[in-house]
Amino acid sequence: MVKRGLYGQTVTVYHPVAAKKRVDRFILREVFCQLGSREVPDAAGAKRGAAMLLVVPETERTRFGTGYKLAAGDRVLLGDGPEVAWADWGRFVPAEVDGLGVITYVLPLYLRGGLHHVEAGAWWSAGGAGAGRLAR
Repeated sequence: MVKRGLYGQTVTVYHPVAAKKRVDRFILREVFCQLGSREVPDAAGAKRGAAMLLVVPETERTRFGTGYKLAAGDRVLLGDGPEVAWADWGRFVPAEVDGLGVITYVLPLYLRGGLHHVEAGAWWSAGGAGAGRLAR
C-alpha cells in the first residue's frame, strides 16, 4: 500500500556507467526524498555536511534492479531532471546544481520475506560514522 501523502514526489536518478561512458537516467515517481545538511559543533567551530534520504516503495512501476538502479555514487535530483552527458558528469555535482544529492548507501528493506522498499541516501556525521555502518 502506498501512502500518497508520504510518497508524492518525483526524482531523477543519474547512474554513471563508466565502461560505456554514459549516464543512465531514471525518473522515479511517487517516492519520498529529503535533501538537507547537518552541522555538528566541534572545538574549531562546526563541521557541515550533506544529508539525504530517498525512499522508493516497491511497486509495479518501481521494481528495484529492474525498473531502475541505485548505487553509491549515483546522483539524485528533485523533480524531472534533464539528460546528462558523460562529458558533463564531473560538473554535475551538488555544489553546482541546486536540489542534487549524492548517494553513499543503498539499503533494500524487506517485510514478510519480500522487498518492501529501498532506502538510499547520504548520512553524514562529524566523526565520519553513519551510512557506512548501515551498509555493511
